[in-house]
Amino acid sequence: MNNKNIFFLFIIIFISSTILFNKKIIEIYFLHKLSNWVEKDVIIKDFQIKYPDLISIKNLEVKSSNSVYYDLIFEAKNITVKLDLNSFLSGDLRIINNLTIEEPKFYLEVVQKNSKLDTESESNDQIVYEDNIGIAQKINQNFPDKVWPVKKKDINFLILKSRISNGISYVKISPILKESEILLSDFEFTSTGNLKGHQHYKDVLKIMLFDIFSRETNIKKKRILKTIYKF
Repeated sequence: MNNKNIFFLFIIIFISSTILFNKKIIEIYFLHKLSNWVEKDVIIKDFQIKYPDLISIKNLEVKSSNSVYYDLIFEAKNITVKLDLNSFLSGDLRIINNLTIEEPKFYLEVVQKNSKLDTESESNDQIVYEDNIGIAQKINQNFPDKVWPVKKKDINFLILKSRISNGISYVKISPILKESEILLSDFEFTSTGNLKGHQHYKDVLKIMLFDIFSRETNIKKKRILKTIYKF
C-alpha cells in the first residue's frame, strides 16, 4: 500500500471515529437531559443521528421508581426529534421543533393505602391512593411542590409541535385485580415544556390521564380515577 492510500485510509478512519465519538456524546447528553426533565431513569436501546438536526430513537423506556405492578411508566417503539440546532449551541432554552411518538405504551398503577388521620375518633383511617407518576399523592395528600436547589444556570426546554399516535395504556388499580388495556386517542400539542408561560409537560400528562379515564369501561375503576384526579 503506497503512502497516498495510507493517507486516505487514515482520513477515513479519523472521520468515522469523529462521527461515532460525537454521536456518543450527543446520545449521553440527550439521555441525561431527558432523565432530568422527566425526573425518571430513561433507557434508550437505539439512538441514531441524521445530521444535522434529526434524532431517531427506537425502544425508549422510562423506568418507574416506586412501582408495585409495572417496572416501566412509559415505552415507545419509535420517536423522532427535530431539533432547533442553534438553541442547543447557545442560550438557556433548548427548543425541539417537532416531536413524534409512535406506538407508545403507558403504564398507570394506582395503589390504595390507609393513612392515619390526626383525630381522636375511633375510626381514624382514611383511604389514600398513590400512583407511579406522582400525581395522585400531590392532589390527594396536598404534597407541596418539589423545591429544587438553586442553579447557577437553569436550562429549560420547549417543544413547538408534538404528535402522539397509536398509543395504548395499561391500568392497574388495587384492590381491583383485573388489568385494563385501553386504546388511547391520537394527540397533537403545541408549545409544551417546562418554560414559564407555556403549557407544562405535566399538564399534557393530565390530558392523557383524562383520556384514560374517559375510555375506561370498568365502573369501579372509573369512579376511583375520578376521585383521585378530580375529573
